[in-house]
Amino acid sequence: MESLIVITPTKFQGHSVPTVNARDLHVFLDVATPFKDWSARRIAEFGFEDGKDFCSFLSKSTGGRPLKEYALTLEMAKELSMVERSEKGKQARQYFIECERRTRSPAIDLHGLLNDPKQLRTILLTYTEEVGALRSQVEELKPKADFYDHVGKAINAQTVQEVAKVIGTGPKRLFAWLRERRLLMQNNLPYQEQIEAGRFRVIERQYEDPRGENHIYARTLITGKGLTWIQKQFVQGATA
Repeated sequence: MESLIVITPTKFQGHSVPTVNARDLHVFLDVATPFKDWSARRIAEFGFEDGKDFCSFLSKSTGGRPLKEYALTLEMAKELSMVERSEKGKQARQYFIECERRTRSPAIDLHGLLNDPKQLRTILLTYTEEVGALRSQVEELKPKADFYDHVGKAINAQTVQEVAKVIGTGPKRLFAWLRERRLLMQNNLPYQEQIEAGRFRVIERQYEDPRGENHIYARTLITGKGLTWIQKQFVQGATA
């Protein structure tokens, strides 16, 4: 990557961060306004803070009084470049974005590591610990994953009332929730696409009225796959 503007490390609150000299940026952007006026105006205009967005310091001048300089964070440099609304500003902003990306993902000097066993051992130990931690997380989550997998593949189906108990809500609320999301029709029977998706089943039941006459009615059942899907969606909706 071509070095358009020099990036140097500067201490901010005890941490070293990559910075840009504001005067160098001013020159690169071809700003017509004098540096002193431009820097003061931009800081006031956007509310940049000394010690957070930039670090001010004095530099030696040739024969005159010391000059006030600013070491800008890459974030502030990006913003100053963007507000210039020029081709140079666009070029500088893209450059700083790439610098940030490389800062977050520094390249590994393999040759240096091979010649430094101590550093190589430290890195290997760090990766080993991270892999161990990830394996522990996988082992902890595996029972839950197995549970949802078994439930999702279960052949048996449950009534809406039974599912309401499982997910910790009332039947009326669950029926209303299912209708609002167009899973069930107004008669509480599932839409055909929901049946084809394997989330619901409809069975016919029979009952005898006080006069001894038999009647047939349809009942909605939620499959294991439907329970898994509904539980996730319902919990997400409740916490949103």
